[in-house]
Amino acid sequence: MNHEGNRHPLEITLSEQLDCSQQLLACLSSERNALLGRDTQALQNITREKLDCTRRLDMLEEQRDQAVRALGFRNTIEDIPRCLASLPGARRLGALWRQLIENMEACRAANLANGAILEANRQQAEMALGILRGETATPAVYAADGDARAQFGQRELGKA
Repeated sequence: MNHEGNRHPLEITLSEQLDCSQQLLACLSSERNALLGRDTQALQNITREKLDCTRRLDMLEEQRDQAVRALGFRNTIEDIPRCLASLPGARRLGALWRQLIENMEACRAANLANGAILEANRQQAEMALGILRGETATPAVYAADGDARAQFGQRELGKA
């Protein structure tokens, strides 16, 4: 029995967005594990999967935008609850919307955390390369203009 025929197109879109946001959240969790484990092969696969999820979410966002506008509302975080409240099954639609917002906020937080891990790994790699090149790893000192200067504790011994 096909229940999609009984559901409003906006409910179908919200359900698909919710499913996709859960997939993206799982990707971000896997990405975190791969970053911490420095598993580049897994990162390549996860990046492809994450890109597929974000593309799908973008497409579903367009569908939701069209459906909301067709009902005379704007596709904004303030208007969507009003739009959903005007439809049959408003309680169910509202619950889907709230869960979607919660998932997207969790995705944003996970993505920021993964970005911080990536940046820390990049800095460690740069530091290791600097050591291999024979560069000293002195802490940066900031001048009055805000520029970093790695000259703390260093003196010029002479000029030729």
